[in-house]
Parts: sequence; C-alpha cells; structure tokens
Amino acid sequence: MNKRTCRKAHLWLLILTGSFFGTSLALGAQDLLPAEQPEQSFEFLNNLVEEALRSNPSIQAAQKRWEASTKRPSQVASLPNPELSFGSMSSGNLLPYSTIGSGPLSWASFMFKQKIPWPGKLSLKGDIAETEAAQKAQVYQAATFQIIRQLKTAYFELTYFDQATSILNRYRDLLQRLSRIAEAKYIVGEGLQADVLRSQVEISLIVERLELLDRRRERAQARINTLLNRSPDLVLPQLVPIEDTSVELPFSLERLYLTAREQNPEIEAERLEIQKASLQLDLSRKKFFPDLNLSTSYMLRGGPFDNMYEYRLGLEIPLYFWRKERLGVEENVEEIERSKHSYQSKLQQVTFNIKDAYIGARSAQSLIRLYRQGIIPQATASLDSALSAYEVGNIDFLNLIDNALTVLNYELRYHEETSDYFQNLVRLEELLGFVFVK
Repeated sequence: MNKRTCRKAHLWLLILTGSFFGTSLALGAQDLLPAEQPEQSFEFLNNLVEEALRSNPSIQAAQKRWEASTKRPSQVASLPNPELSFGSMSSGNLLPYSTIGSGPLSWASFMFKQKIPWPGKLSLKGDIAETEAAQKAQVYQAATFQIIRQLKTAYFELTYFDQATSILNRYRDLLQRLSRIAEAKYIVGEGLQADVLRSQVEISLIVERLELLDRRRERAQARINTLLNRSPDLVLPQLVPIEDTSVELPFSLERLYLTAREQNPEIEAERLEIQKASLQLDLSRKKFFPDLNLSTSYMLRGGPFDNMYEYRLGLEIPLYFWRKERLGVEENVEEIERSKHSYQSKLQQVTFNIKDAYIGARSAQSLIRLYRQGIIPQATASLDSALSAYEVGNIDFLNLIDNALTVLNYELRYHEETSDYFQNLVRLEELLGFVFVK
C-alpha cells in the first residue's frame, strides 16, 4: 500500500471516527442546555437553619444576654435594702449591755433605716431597664437573622460551586473528545498542530477553574460548618441546584421600605434607644428632688427607767446641682439628639441595602430568564450547527472551540445569577425581619 492509499485509508477512518464523535458531541451539546430540575423542597436548607438556631454560639449568646436583661427591671425598680443595726450605750463599763438599768445613760438600741427615692425615680429606672431588655431582644433577633443570612448565603454559594463543577466536568469531557479529533486530523495531515495545542490549553484552563472552584467550595463548606458549630472539616453532600422560580420577590419596593421600618430589628433597636434616652432625661430631672431617709430606733434602758423610741426623717439634698444634676440633664438632652440621628442613619442604611438587594435580585431574575429562554438555547443551537459543520469541514477547529466555550460561559453565568438571586433574597430577609426563602 503506497503513501497516497494509506492517507486515504486514514482519511476514511477519520470520517467514520468524526461521524461517531460528531454524533456523540451533538448529543452532548444538547445536554449543555440546563435541564428542568425537580422542584426543590428546601428541606436540607431548612434542616441547616434549624440546627443553626439550636447550636450557633452567637445566637445562643445573644439569647442569654436578652434573657439576663429581663431579670433587671424588677431589681432596679425595687427599694434599696433596709439597714438594721444594734447598739449599746454603757456608763462606767466597757462591756456592752452590762450597765443596762443602772443609770439613765445606759441602754441597748435597735435601729431600722430605709432609704426611699423620690416618687417616680424607681418606676423610671424600671422603665429604662425594660426598654434595655426590649433592645436586647431586638439585638437577639438581628443576630439570628444575620447568622441565617450568612448560612443561606454560603449554602447558595455551595449550590453554585457544585453545579459549576458538574458543568465544567462535562465540558472537559467534550473538549477532550474534540482534542482527540483534532489530534487524529493532525496525524493524517488534515489538521493543524495549533488546533491540538488550543484544545489542550482550554482543557488545562478548565482544570484550573475546577481547582479554584474546589478551593472556594471548601471555604463555603467550612463556613457552613462553623455557623453550625461543627468541625470545619466535615464534608457536606453535593447540593441540588435550585431554580429561580422557587421563590419570588414578596412585595414591591415601596412595600419593602414600609415593612423594614416596622419589622427590621436594628431599626427597632434604634427607636428603643430614643425611648430609653427620653426616659433617662426624665430620670435626670427627677434627681433635682431629694431622696428620703426614714429611720426608727428603740432603746431598752431597763430598771426604773422608761424605754425610749426615736423616729427620724432625712433628706439627701442635691446641693451641688449646678455641677451634677444640671449637667446630667444637658447630657441626656444631647443623648436624645444623638439617638435620633443614629436612628435616621440606620433607617437610611437599611433603605439603601433594601434598594441594593432588590435591584440585584430583579437584575439576576431578568438575566436568568434571558439566559434560560434565549441565550443558552441559541448558543447551544449554534454549537450543534458548528459541530455538524465541523464534521464536513465547513468551519475550522478554533471556531468550534469558541462556540463550545461560549455555551460553557453562559451556562456558568446562568447558575451564578441564580445563586446571586437567592443571595439577594436572603439579604432582604435580614433587612425585612422575616423569612420567605424556605
């Protein structure tokens, strides 16, 4: 068999091989279009959230801080502990009680003393403590939503990493088949070495992306385990991708603003700070009035001497009010202004974050539909056409590779936008103070 005959034999073998690979590649290209996923029940995510509520140390610490603060109002609203004292007056003898009944200057005394704050002071202290406890409750709620947001964000990142890894593995297989075709053509003199090298470079780039995804997956996995108070090395199962139609935006943007103003725990905590500052101002004004000290004594004299009784009323006069109480009032007036500005700052910050998350979710939602209904089917059809054209030699290898990479990048973008969509929704959960991604 001469060289020409040998080359023809190789060429027929290439055509048959190319037809086989072309059929399998065409089928693989159809598989690149995101398939309809089964409805996601969120059961696994809900289980993780329940575990975080039980086990996360930050949530538990905030809860205990709040529970501890509920024990304080009764303490500060109660009267100070009374003072009970015993005494002895002796004449001519150092021993106590030894001369009772022997002289008019000898007796045993029993005294009871009670401090009574000016009316209204204790109730104001109790109101301040109750307001602080209500603030701690809001801080506890905010910490809970923050941990849940971090957990869900890491979860949706993990779903993207798992899906992207699956897609990249499929495309690596596709490029490996294309590389074998390019290599076969190059062997029989019908292809270019540049085609072989290009395919190998693209395969290496996909391997690099897989390594980076694996590293990011481990980081997200460790984050989830840390939030659940587990060992960061615990391996989580591969997660099922969640479709964008599973959860919709709950309200219009204007309704979201109103809902956050009423339910956001951080805004409510700032509002309670204004209330607390107002109560502290009322208390500082009450300090201009004197506290009372009531005491009663009983003196046992013994013998022929009558026992004696004594009652006393004392006043704690705010004598230096211009250096203490007056400045205390001014301090609390400034605190009210500070708390109002802090409230407005928090309100503006939350409003901006709602706008930002809402725009991100709406944009991601639009892109998801565009990718799913337009770009990816069109790019996949273009790849199918390129595969068929490549079989008969109508396009070169580099154009085929470019078509395959185009579909790859758009499919990855589709799943990245899906992940971003849900991450923006869980941001809205934290900002609105209620859960709807479940």
